Amino acid sequence: MPQESAVAMVLSSAPLREQDKQVTLLTRENGLLKAVAPGASKLKNRFGSLLELFTEGEFHYYWREDREWVTLSKGEIRKSFFPVVSAAENVFYFYFLAEIVLQMIPVNHRDTRVYKLLSAILQARERGLAMEWLLPYFLVWMLRDEGLLFNPERCSNCRNGIRERAWLRDDYRGLLCPSCRRGEALVIGRQELEFIAWTKSAPPGQCAAWAGRFAPAPLIRLLTGAIEHHGEFTLQSRRYLPEFR
Repeated sequence: MPQESAVAMVLSSAPLREQDKQVTLLTRENGLLKAVAPGASKLKNRFGSLLELFTEGEFHYYWREDREWVTLSKGEIRKSFFPVVSAAENVFYFYFLAEIVLQMIPVNHRDTRVYKLLSAILQARERGLAMEWLLPYFLVWMLRDEGLLFNPERCSNCRNGIRERAWLRDDYRGLLCPSCRRGEALVIGRQELEFIAWTKSAPPGQCAAWAGRFAPAPLIRLLTGAIEHHGEFTLQSRRYLPEFR
């Protein structure tokens, strides 16, 4: 059986049968990788803390052409984010991020941007940046990477620049200025639009510059709605976030 290795982050880990676990990894180079970790449910096992959520490691595995899932043989931790990911104030946010990636990124998706984005978000939170600002940054970039983000600077109908506020079309594919609005309910203010445009050239580590300029919760709900609409799924973990209560 062919053997391979990959640098990856753990996105999910769940019991499989009595002693094994099923694991989904986001590889740095090749998208999602679904794997079985034999014996990982045992108290003493070869994987240790390698399979914790968002742990980054080098994973060795082998595969058979007639099976969808590979089998992990061993691995080595490169970077553990366990202290920050498992903190009570963070854990549900990171489950939310993982669920979005699992829903949106296909297997063998050869694009390193999502991996780099997650790594930057984790490092920024590790340095103490507020999750309420890192989350909308992440949501904007997930939509942008998939070509689903609306233009935050112009009306999608008349193409005029937006000065103060705009309304999101019901299909989430563009904004409308006050003159072109026809009963749309979702409104975005000037500062939210500036934040979306700002993310295109600024790293997440600079999100603290936006703290206090506007309440991020409505923007988080709007961007999440866009992701769910385009992906035709409902994110189950959002029910645990304070922004959706």
